[in-house]
Amino acid sequence: YHFRKFSNDGQFLICFSRNCQNLIVYRHSCLSYCSKGINCDNQDEFPIKGQKFEGHFSQLYSLNLACGSELICKDFFLVTDCNCYGIFATATTPDSDPPARRGAIPNIPSMEKITLYLVRLVDGTIMDERKFHNDFIHLAHNAGIFVYDDFVSILSVRYQSIHVLQIRKAGMFVDVRT
Repeated sequence: YHFRKFSNDGQFLICFSRNCQNLIVYRHSCLSYCSKGINCDNQDEFPIKGQKFEGHFSQLYSLNLACGSELICKDFFLVTDCNCYGIFATATTPDSDPPARRGAIPNIPSMEKITLYLVRLVDGTIMDERKFHNDFIHLAHNAGIFVYDDFVSILSVRYQSIHVLQIRKAGMFVDVRT
C-alpha cells in the first residue's frame, strides 16, 4: 500500500493500492489492553494483536477508482471543510509532445484524461466526478487544485484557465465559473 495521510479530523487513514488503481480507507480502532503485572513495560506481555497494523486499524472499504491506463495520483488528496468528502484524482501519464489543439498553449504537456472524484469518506460512495480531457493540471502535492470552504479551484495549465466548482451538501460538483 501507499499510505497517503489521515483526514483532517483524524478519523480516516487514506491509502492507495500498490498498482495505484484502488483507494483503501481505514478507520483507527482503539486497542484496549490491561496488564496484571507490576512491570508494564515488558514487551512479552503486550498482546500479539497490538503489535500488528490490523490491531490498530480496520479497513472500511476498498474502492476501484482507476481503470485502463489511468492511475490514482498518490500525491493528491483534499478533504472538504466538513470532513464529509474527499477529493481524489486519477490521470493518464502526461504526453510531453501533444498535438496542437485549439485554445491550448503550445509546448505544455497534456494528459489524455484527468478525473476528479468526490467520495463520501464514511462509506466510500462516489458522489460525483469531473473529467478533463487533453489538459494538464498539476496534481502532485495538490499544487493545481485548491479547496476553500465549499469551493474548489482547478488550474488548467494547458488552457490557461481556472475552473471554480462548488461542492453542494448533497455531494455534487456544480460549475460556478471558468
